[in-house]
Amino acid sequence: MMTQKFDFKKRRAVSNIIGSLIVLAIVASVGSVILFQGLNQINAFNYDLTLHQEERVNELREDIIFEHVRFDPNVALPDGDNLHLYLANIGTVDTTIVSVTVVKIQSQELIFSRVVPAADEAYIAIEDHTEIILDGAMLGVFPDDVWSGGLYGPGFNYKVTVGTAKGNFFSTIVEPYNT
Repeated sequence: MMTQKFDFKKRRAVSNIIGSLIVLAIVASVGSVILFQGLNQINAFNYDLTLHQEERVNELREDIIFEHVRFDPNVALPDGDNLHLYLANIGTVDTTIVSVTVVKIQSQELIFSRVVPAADEAYIAIEDHTEIILDGAMLGVFPDDVWSGGLYGPGFNYKVTVGTAKGNFFSTIVEPYNT
């Protein structure tokens, strides 16, 4: 039998220590690129959340109340079909009204819909109020007795809704009455 001798000095391979250092260098460089890219994405996401959160907070700070809703039951046409909305901003941010709708609840009839009130009516500063006049003559659905009787007078409820530029809607239910 023949025995072979291995000569370790003639072997031409990379030592374990050098191989480990090369692998460590590759992993560290690729890992740091992935880490920094991930951190940049997380920062961008947090920035987007901060912007969204600020808008959402302003939406929550907006609050409007209906001080009074006035029908003109005893006024002759064409002014007798007007509807006056007195709104107050009790929130902590300024408000801009962008839409007003009035729906007759019993029949679900859309009585009035106006997108964007007049400029002086639309903006309500903090702790301020405004009057929005809805001109019923533009509707063409009112009979001669308007709010004082008939199809649109006492005994019928109306849902009045105002929409704001921040996407909030505020509503109240009203009923005309004879004075």
